[in-house]
Amino acid sequence: MKVRCVRLIGNDGNPKDKSVWLTIGKIYHVLSVEQGTDRRWMLRLMGDEPNGLALFQLQQFEIVSSKIPDSWIIVWPKDNFFVLRPGSWNQVGFLERYYDKDPDAIRLFEEERQKIIAADP
Repeated sequence: MKVRCVRLIGNDGNPKDKSVWLTIGKIYHVLSVEQGTDRRWMLRLMGDEPNGLALFQLQQFEIVSSKIPDSWIIVWPKDNFFVLRPGSWNQVGFLERYYDKDPDAIRLFEEERQKIIAADP
């Protein structure tokens, strides 16, 4: 799945003129789709920052390709929280370990990210 950034929105919900995380017009591979208890749809992707893995509001993007990778599964962890992501990332604490720079989590993350990119170049 790929999206193009069409607008920048701050965490406060207000429009922004620029961001170090996203570039208007740039296409990004979506790494997961999530909906929290606040009912906002979020996309996890690698932004422009060197450690740019983060959640971004769906309203900032238009869908370029809706191809869902074969390895993605739907998860409803709790409280109507919805996640569509690679099944291998469903280990408890996976993202925390990734952000903590655990070598196994980084390896697994990169393997899956490369599959996502290869499935929809």
